[in-house]
Amino acid sequence: MRRRRSCPGSSPGYEGARQRVYRPRPLRAKMRGLRGRLRIVAVVLILLGIGAAVLFPDAARTVATLPLLAFFSVLRMVAAYVLSLLFAISYGHTAATNRRAATVMLPVMDILQSIPILGFFPFVLLFFVNGPLGDPFGIEVAAVFLIFTSMAWNMAFGVYESITTLPQDLDQAARSFGLHGWLRFRLLAFPAMVPKLIYNSILSWTNGWFFLVASEIITSPGTSYVRPGLGSFIYLAGQRGDIGGIAIGIAALATVVLLLDVFLWRPMSVWSERFRMETTATGERASLHVPSPYERLRWLPRFPRLRREVARRTQPLVDRYARSSAKLDRVYSSHQRVIRAVRRADIGLFLIIFVIVVATGLIGLVGFFQRPLPSEARGLPIAAAFSFLRLLLAYLSALAWTIPVAAWLGRSKWAARFVTPVFEISASIPATALQPLIIGFAVAVTMGGYFAGEIGAYLVSLFAMQWYLLFNLIAGVRSIPGDLDEAARAFGLRGRTYWRRLLLPALVPSLATGSITAWGAGWNALIVAEYLQFGRSVYSVTGLGASLFQATVVTGNYVMGYLTVLAMTVVVLTLNKLLWRPIYKRAAVKYRMDV
Repeated sequence: MRRRRSCPGSSPGYEGARQRVYRPRPLRAKMRGLRGRLRIVAVVLILLGIGAAVLFPDAARTVATLPLLAFFSVLRMVAAYVLSLLFAISYGHTAATNRRAATVMLPVMDILQSIPILGFFPFVLLFFVNGPLGDPFGIEVAAVFLIFTSMAWNMAFGVYESITTLPQDLDQAARSFGLHGWLRFRLLAFPAMVPKLIYNSILSWTNGWFFLVASEIITSPGTSYVRPGLGSFIYLAGQRGDIGGIAIGIAALATVVLLLDVFLWRPMSVWSERFRMETTATGERASLHVPSPYERLRWLPRFPRLRREVARRTQPLVDRYARSSAKLDRVYSSHQRVIRAVRRADIGLFLIIFVIVVATGLIGLVGFFQRPLPSEARGLPIAAAFSFLRLLLAYLSALAWTIPVAAWLGRSKWAARFVTPVFEISASIPATALQPLIIGFAVAVTMGGYFAGEIGAYLVSLFAMQWYLLFNLIAGVRSIPGDLDEAARAFGLRGRTYWRRLLLPALVPSLATGSITAWGAGWNALIVAEYLQFGRSVYSVTGLGASLFQATVVTGNYVMGYLTVLAMTVVVLTLNKLLWRPIYKRAAVKYRMDV
C-alpha cells in the first residue's frame, strides 16, 4: 500500500482535515463553478453582440432568427447523413463482397458521383417540387435529397475500400471460425469499416455544408424555391452585397461547425481508434487517447442519479436488442441457402431496375441527338479541357501540402491533439460561405481583371479537393499497424528510407480513395467555382461548370444542360477507368497491410 505523506508533527486530526479538503466537490459546488463560467461566456457574447450591432445595425436585426435557421439546416444535414450512412454501408458492403454485383455497382457509383448537384435539379423539380408532395414538404424532401447526393458516394467508397483491403489472415480466420452472413458483418466487416467510415463521414458532412446553399435555394429560370436555413441566409446576403449579413452568417455557421466538432466528430474520431487492427501491444500512437474537447469538459456536473435512472430505463431495450441479435445470428446460420437466394433475388431486381433506367436514358439521349444540337455545344470539348486543367492544378497544389502534413498529423501526438481539430473545423466551413472573401481576394490581386475569375475558380476548387486528400491520408497513416511501424524503426528506417519503404506504400490505398473522391468533389465544385456571383458582379470563366450553371439556372436550356452533364460524366468515367481504377486495384493488392 502507498503510504500517505504527512507533515512532521502532524496529528490524526490534521490528516482528517486534509482528507476533508481533498474530498470531491458536491454537486452544488460544481453548479456554482458552472454558473460562474457561464456568466463569463454570457458577458463575452453580450459584448460581441453589442459590437456587431454597432458596426452592422441592419444585419443585427436578423440575428434573433439565426438559431432557428441553424436548427433547420442541421436537421436537413442529419436527415441526409442518416440516409447516406444506410446507403453507404449496404451499397459498399455489397460491392465489396459480391464480385458480380461490383461489376455493375461500381460504374453506377462512378456515374452518380460524377453528376454535379445541378444535374439533379430537373429530376428534383419533376418528382419532388412539382410532384404530388408539393410545397413545402416536397421542397424539404428535395433539399434533403440534394444534400444526400453530396454525401453518399464518398462514404460508400470508404466502406468499399475498408472491406477490400482487409488483411487476408483475418479473412481466413473468420472463414475458419465459420463466420458467415450477419455474424461476419457484425464481428469483422463492420468493425473494419468504422475508422474509414468516421473519417469519410467528416468529409461528407463538409461536402454537405459546401452544397447547402444550392440545396436550400432550388432555382429554375423565372422561379426560385427558398427554404429557411443558414445556406440561404448567406446566399441572399451575398446577392444583396450585405457584408455584415455575410459576416454574421459565416460566424453562425462557424459556431455550429465548432459545436458539432466538439460534441460529435472529435469523440467519434477517438472512439473509432478502438477498431484499429493490431497484433501486438504497441506503444501509444499519436491518434490514441487523444482527449477530445468533450472529455476536457470535466467541470460540468455529471448527474449520476439521472444517468443511473436513464440506464435502468433503457436496459430492457438493450437486453431486447441482444436477444434479437442472437436470434438473428441463429437464423442466419441455419438458413444459408434461403439467405443466398434472397440476396440473388435482390441483385437480380437491382439489375432489372438498372437496365430499365439505362435503357430509358439511352432512349432519351437518342431523342436529344435527333434534334439539332445547340450552337453552344461546339464549345464543350474546349470547356472540358479548361475545367480539367483547373482541377489538375488544384489537385497538384493540394497533393503538395497534404502528404507531408498528413504524415505529421498521423505520427505526432501534439499535432493530433491541437492541430487536427483546427483542420477539421476549417474543413467544415464550406468554400461557398467564404465565396465573398475569395472574390474579394481575387479582385484585389488582379485589380478586377479577367484573371479574378480564374483565381477565384482555382481557390474554390482547391478548397473543395484538399480536405478529401488530407483526411484520407491521415486515416491511412493512422491505420499502419503499430507492430509494423515498430519493426521498421527497429531496423533503423529513418528519413527518406522510412518514407520510401513504409509510409508512402502504406498511403497508396488511401491516396487512391482520396483522389477519386477529391476529383469527384472538384467536378461538383466547378459549378460554384466557374460562375461566381457577388452582388451585381459576375465572374465567369470558360468551363463545364459555367456552361451547366448558365444552361440550368440562367437560360433554362435543359438540352444544353444535359449535354454538359453528359460531357462531364464521360470525362470523369474516362479518368476513373483509365487512371484511378487501375491505381486502386494495384494498391488493394500490392500495398495491402497484412497483420
